[in-house]
Amino acid sequence: MWFLIFLLPVAFLCAAIYLTFATLMFYANAERTSGEVTRVYEWEDWTPWTGDTIAYGPVFRYRFTDGSLTEASTGQSSPNWNFEIGSRHEILYLPSRKGDVKLDNFETLWALPIVIAGFAAASLLPALLGALLLLRWLRGGTKIFPSKGP
Repeated sequence: MWFLIFLLPVAFLCAAIYLTFATLMFYANAERTSGEVTRVYEWEDWTPWTGDTIAYGPVFRYRFTDGSLTEASTGQSSPNWNFEIGSRHEILYLPSRKGDVKLDNFETLWALPIVIAGFAAASLLPALLGALLLLRWLRGGTKIFPSKGP
């Protein structure tokens, strides 16, 4: 029973820890460079915060570790990334993976681990309430849901 009560908060906490570790490892191993926007994909999107919106997915040209010019996208999209073609932005890339970049900002690096940690905190409150009710029941306290007898 204890396992079931705390399953969701612990799962969210483990996911938040994993994502934080992955972000820290990426940040520690990434090379920083300037990327030029070569094109921007756009499509209709919906978010719970803004409703109907337009999402943008930029593609950057940058010089890879071996000196070759490479184009890559972030693999993510955002309504905030409607960059002008030819504009330059600071990006991060791993020297071991060509064609995969991240913008050096909160959205691409830290937003997901923080949101998942928030889910862990929010799911911990009902789990604690359930644990208190279970402890009360195990101690033989008053019934949680008293029956109405005849």
